[in-house]
Amino acid sequence: MRRLTLTAVRAAIVAALVVAHLGCQAILTAPGNATMTIVVNPPFVPAHGGVSVVSALLIETSIGTPVADGTVVQFFTDLGRIEEQGRTNDGVARVNFVSDARSGTATVTAVSGAVSGTATIEVGSILPALVVVTAAPQRILESRSSQVVAVVLDVNGNPVPNVPVFFGVDGATEFMESGGQAVFTDNDGRARDVLRTRHPRDGGFLSVVVRATAANGVEGTTTVFIN
Repeated sequence: MRRLTLTAVRAAIVAALVVAHLGCQAILTAPGNATMTIVVNPPFVPAHGGVSVVSALLIETSIGTPVADGTVVQFFTDLGRIEEQGRTNDGVARVNFVSDARSGTATVTAVSGAVSGTATIEVGSILPALVVVTAAPQRILESRSSQVVAVVLDVNGNPVPNVPVFFGVDGATEFMESGGQAVFTDNDGRARDVLRTRHPRDGGFLSVVVRATAANGVEGTTTVFIN
């Protein structure tokens, strides 16, 4: 019984020494001669939960090879949320950036030892660069209404989802079904509204301009003819 007790004591001492040793180990960070490149994919996300993968590539410039696996990289952002830490595999550490309710340009910073890098992600309603508006039918006859679609695109021509669009019309007898309230784009960057007219059928030919304006002020128009 005494022998078992001594064995247990020795095991406890060894375990304590191992824990203490591990606790004293320094975090593995990039050497001072390394370079860091940050890549974000995609570089634009909608607000409210949009996700971009942030990758930090670290290379030891003196020998031209990736840093050691397990090198710790810390991540920070001034907008939205990002995983606080990642570890490299083949020189790359990856984490997820997630947008919150705010729109703007998120600056993402990655740090490992004395090495750092930055990248930006466009978030939410700052994205629209072009609004293309169409109406069907383009000429209102018997229906007294027309379906209006606004397609919101970014600077690269990609559709922008989940951003508000405000529809309006220049006309004394015409109105938009939305009543001026925001209509949000779908996953294809499309926002839809309905133009309705009270212009008399025997009131002669009329043309009106329909406007669709994104939250950042980018506007598109189309002309609808009546009668």
